[in-house]
Amino acid sequence: MNIFITGASGFIGQAIVKKLLPEGHAIRALLLPQEPESLATGTTVIRGDVTRPETLAGTMKGSDAVIHLAGAVGFQTWKNCLAINRDGTSNVAKEAVSSHVRRFIQMSSVSVYGRTPRVPIREDFPLKRIGDPYGDTKIDAENILRELEGQGKLDLTVIRPTVVYGPGDNKFVPTLLRNLRSGTFRIIGDGEQAVDLIHVDDLAAFVLRVLEEPRTIGRTYNITNQGNPSWNDMVKGLCSELAIPAPRKHISYRTAYRLAGAFEVLSAVTGKPPKLNRYSVRVVGRPYNYLIDAARRDLGFTPSIDLMTGLKECLKLEEGKK
Repeated sequence: MNIFITGASGFIGQAIVKKLLPEGHAIRALLLPQEPESLATGTTVIRGDVTRPETLAGTMKGSDAVIHLAGAVGFQTWKNCLAINRDGTSNVAKEAVSSHVRRFIQMSSVSVYGRTPRVPIREDFPLKRIGDPYGDTKIDAENILRELEGQGKLDLTVIRPTVVYGPGDNKFVPTLLRNLRSGTFRIIGDGEQAVDLIHVDDLAAFVLRVLEEPRTIGRTYNITNQGNPSWNDMVKGLCSELAIPAPRKHISYRTAYRLAGAFEVLSAVTGKPPKLNRYSVRVVGRPYNYLIDAARRDLGFTPSIDLMTGLKECLKLEEGKK
């Protein structure tokens, strides 16, 4: 298949490209003008920007599918999230329709559920806006695509992963390791909540399955590793690997959330990133139960990489950079 990928230069995008190329797929990789072509080796590099629709004109013609990965991820400003997640998705989708590319795979997020704890969350769980720039604009993006799907213009599949980690991750794992080494790390809550992570290679393998399986058209899939350990166990395991004492102190969710809000206010004044943000507290501080029954049923999906194995891999790569 001829596949057009936005966000191909990113952490997830590079993993998906590496998974698709050996299967014989031809890839057009959308890169920003300033990004080096080495970030998309083996692809046909297309220069453009999802926030500038004129740069997308004609770029998708002849493609069989679009995989839309470009996004403002995690703790972000409303301006970035609206421009990239909402308007950028609209621009990409309109160009796909204009180019008569029906197959469209959207990388969304479990953030669209509004971080509702302690209840089973399947794909039909109501979407909830909570004033989170990332999650709320991911809802906007899904709504834009659903409208085009309803008009018969797109054959859509939506994928909603939890936090993604693995080789190339420059957000979750580096921040976690830095905080553990600093000695200031605090586990939020009692620490018995499971760690909601999925390895990037498992996610990439799932995208390949979705792309090649027609029954996934019109479907939405949660993706996580339900076999992950608790935060307490993960932190103990990581600290053992790092040969540092495991943190024993905890902080309540409410206190962490209020503290994060204060750090965000200070960040707005100083222009420096906050030491803690409410997005991160919501992600890690409470127990969630994202179900992946649909992925198992339709595609036989089971994560192949357990969390501690994946984290040890990240540690080895980090050590190799020193």
